[in-house]
Amino acid sequence: MTPNFKQLITNPDHFFAFGFGSGLAPKAPGTFGTLAAIPIFWLIQDLHWSFYLSWLIVTFALGVYWCDRSSKALGVHDHGGIVWDEFVGYWVTMFLAPKVGSGC
Repeated sequence: MTPNFKQLITNPDHFFAFGFGSGLAPKAPGTFGTLAAIPIFWLIQDLHWSFYLSWLIVTFALGVYWCDRSSKALGVHDHGGIVWDEFVGYWVTMFLAPKVGSGC
């Protein structure tokens, strides 16, 4: 079962687990989840590494909580529309990638 838009905006677990709605895409929800993570990266990319790492830890931990609750509410283990892992995975990748113009 996939939540509808009303369920998504009224249930914080679904809202975050489904990547602010990007996981509702009928095709390639993971790709849409990654695309939705990019604007957030633009906002956090210049944080000091210690704050960025803290962001990763907090969003990972909250994501485990949100996705678990959302999965249980839907009665589906690892629903394809749950894309919070794409968000955090993208941010981890960008944290570890060399910055453009860094001389690497």
